[in-house]
Amino acid sequence: MPDNLLGGRYLVTELLGEGGIGVVYKAEDTKAHTEVAIKFMIQEPATEVKTQQIRQRYFAREIAILSKIRHPGIVALYDSGFTEIGLPYFVMEYVVGRTLLDILKEGPLILGRAFNLLKQIGSALNCIHQHNAIHRDLKPENIMIVTKEGREEAKLLDFGIAKILEDTPSASVFMPITQVGHILGTVDYLSPEQWQDKPLDPRADIYAFGLIAYEMLTGEHPFRGGLSIGDTMMRHLEEEPQPPSSLDKEIPILLDEVILKSLAKDRNNRYSTVIDFLTDFEEVLAEIYRRSMSYLSNPATETLMYEIVDFDDEE
Repeated sequence: MPDNLLGGRYLVTELLGEGGIGVVYKAEDTKAHTEVAIKFMIQEPATEVKTQQIRQRYFAREIAILSKIRHPGIVALYDSGFTEIGLPYFVMEYVVGRTLLDILKEGPLILGRAFNLLKQIGSALNCIHQHNAIHRDLKPENIMIVTKEGREEAKLLDFGIAKILEDTPSASVFMPITQVGHILGTVDYLSPEQWQDKPLDPRADIYAFGLIAYEMLTGEHPFRGGLSIGDTMMRHLEEEPQPPSSLDKEIPILLDEVILKSLAKDRNNRYSTVIDFLTDFEEVLAEIYRRSMSYLSNPATETLMYEIVDFDDEE
């Protein structure tokens, strides 16, 4: 753990988590009298110089992206600096809640709850894209759900491998596989173009967003369970996902087209913006509502429903 006193104001208290590039601690801001989270870049004595340079580049990029984005669904950046030994760090909003990953372990979400969270996640993701950046590691583990006054609020976390699109392309997006020891992204959520080492755009995030929507509705990931990284890769490149409604009869068939379009292998057939995805999703919900109201307002239907209810009451 780094020294407890940092920047003359931050009292580091406990470890929160560690990734391939950084480690996050909980701390107290003694001036503002609030709790914050502080991320330090990992520095290992035996690490190769090139590997450390890659980490430094990603760490600096994360600070750059968070410093120019302000959105209620994105963890806020407060401060940044260097420790006494020159280790970079940044201070951000401390978020208390449950990850979407933990919530999904309990099973699929009802349609209304799923759409409410997707709207919030999608709004934050669209904000990132509007700032000419992509997240590149969108997954349930990086989405925190906070409950305030009975309402769920989603927050996007961990921009450690996010990319500013005007960045000069590296020789390979997979350089960190060998240099840092981690695949650039999480294999279950990598888009086909990421597996194929193609230049990326926001549609890579939309693919991951579609996978999250699929999991929310069905409780299952369409491509998880590969016996190896190569097997997982081939599933993303070649295997067509089952329509969500085939896994759960409660999922409207009308939603199949929306979810599957976001998961198109060819990104040219995918949604170009997350707003387009959300618009189509909401239109399906509106159509379902219109059909249900039409059904309920039909006199013959009302009589039938009354007879069924009356029969049940007599039993």
